[in-house]
Amino acid sequence: MRYAIILACVIELLEGIRGYQMFQGSIPNGEIVPNPCKANYIWRGVGHKNALGGGERNPFGLAFYTSGKQWTKALCQLDSDGDGKTNGEELGDPNCVWSQGHSPLKSVGITHPGVCEPMNSSQCAGKNDWVDCHVDEFKCDAINNNETRNLTVRFPATLVPPKETTYKCMIFDFPQDGDYHLVATSVILDNVNVMHHIVVYGCKEAGDSKIPLNQPYNCVMSPGGGCSDIIGLWGVGWNGECHHASSGFRIGVNGYKRAAFEIHWNNPALINGTTDSSGMTFYYTPKLRPYDAGVLMIGQTYLYIPPGETAVTAIGTCPEECTRKMMTNNINLIAALNHMHYLGTQQRIELFRNGSKVQDITFDEKYSYDSPVIYRYNNPIEVKPGDELKTTCVFKSTSRYKTATFGLDTLKEMCFGFLTYYPKNNLPYPRCNQWKSISVCDWEKDVIQGCRHKDISNMSIPETLAIYRSVMDNCAPLGNCQKECLAVVKETRKHPCFQGDMDKRLRLNGVGTGEPNSKSMILEFYAALDSCNVELALEAANAKDLQTNTVLQDGNGVFLFSGAGSVWQVQPLLLLVSLVWRRF
Repeated sequence: MRYAIILACVIELLEGIRGYQMFQGSIPNGEIVPNPCKANYIWRGVGHKNALGGGERNPFGLAFYTSGKQWTKALCQLDSDGDGKTNGEELGDPNCVWSQGHSPLKSVGITHPGVCEPMNSSQCAGKNDWVDCHVDEFKCDAINNNETRNLTVRFPATLVPPKETTYKCMIFDFPQDGDYHLVATSVILDNVNVMHHIVVYGCKEAGDSKIPLNQPYNCVMSPGGGCSDIIGLWGVGWNGECHHASSGFRIGVNGYKRAAFEIHWNNPALINGTTDSSGMTFYYTPKLRPYDAGVLMIGQTYLYIPPGETAVTAIGTCPEECTRKMMTNNINLIAALNHMHYLGTQQRIELFRNGSKVQDITFDEKYSYDSPVIYRYNNPIEVKPGDELKTTCVFKSTSRYKTATFGLDTLKEMCFGFLTYYPKNNLPYPRCNQWKSISVCDWEKDVIQGCRHKDISNMSIPETLAIYRSVMDNCAPLGNCQKECLAVVKETRKHPCFQGDMDKRLRLNGVGTGEPNSKSMILEFYAALDSCNVELALEAANAKDLQTNTVLQDGNGVFLFSGAGSVWQVQPLLLLVSLVWRRF
């Protein structure tokens, strides 16, 4: 009987979670309602007192339930929280005309319809007694040890641009009067309304950087100056990091003498005139631990998430070949963190050995960007050279009306895992991301998927120059498919560098490290190469019945027509017109 009651409670909780996720789409902007307690956080269970959903309903949740769990005009015009604004005004539907599946009038500057705001105003007195804005204090035994020292580093007060996404970096010195282990970090937040994350990079070089110390400068996900090893992280929802007792990040004489902040400001309201001077406190000790620590970043950097989807899956693999090449010996995982943005709903990192799964390293069955889970292992997880690390991310895009791709700001997405490990010297290069099917270690090869990518990107190579001239001499960029072009394109497309993922990647990288190498000429070459795509697709259709072919859509809104063993990119309108023309 006792276990039956427990099981019933678990089932009820799970049903509640599924329920609030379903109802998010039943109200305008239901998946992006901000948390009044915490800037840059989302209140996912909009109708519940628990910000993550489930349990008792708040004033808006009660009104939503009474309305039949539907967005009605009466519910829209109601002021559930008593702050003087209607539910529709708070959720971006001031005219009460929104219907499910359509875009609300606005999605920026919305507020919570169940929490009276401003929370400390006389108008809201007594109406928010149920709201808990408590923030947990940072706790770490190591920072209380007598030998532990600390260093606080902050940005000087810096103007935050009226841009949605800004990256600023700053290089600073660590103590250099001895050898130390960095054992913990805590965050200092100045402007919580714009702070998105901080990454701290250890600098392998010191004294030769041309970048001035202690001065913020613009950057994009990399501070430069020889600073590339991640040694500290902070994101929305954390208050600090406390490292495993067996290891620390070595700083000082025989470690990182210098470090760099990479700070991400998120300012979607484009507010002008605000400043920020956030930073971190670093806790370090001369009592060295047994091992030096490192952070391995894994995941997938090619993302394509169409709007209105309930589940889109992306997988990034650090394959056996890479770990065998990158690792000199076994490493031990002591902490792990999943990282996506607000479309992320589930993420898992798995360890495989000899083709069989060993265990989950992480599994966020219900991922929350605002409440990240740091997995810590008192008994470290052993990873061996030749093992495989697989990252799987699931995204839900029902709140979006435009396709989301990989990118830096919160309206774009990421699929990363951060694995803290020791000893660092067993894995000196700690990055193993994947772009589609191409792993980071593939770029060390001369040939990837049959493509000699270094040669095909160098016009001083005779074969490359011959391909370029052949296409440009016979094809017209953005023009009609010339008769002499069709045969040239067919032959060029047989080359492995102009097929599959390598073709897509080289298009991004650009062709030409020698002459001609201008961006316009690169674009002109590919426009010429693609000028006969419709004709190639129609030939494939003639060669094989349409029922045995497949028409798909790729991540650029271009149709991929597969047939006769080939795949051709065709603009949607041209494909439609051509196929209709064939019917007559």
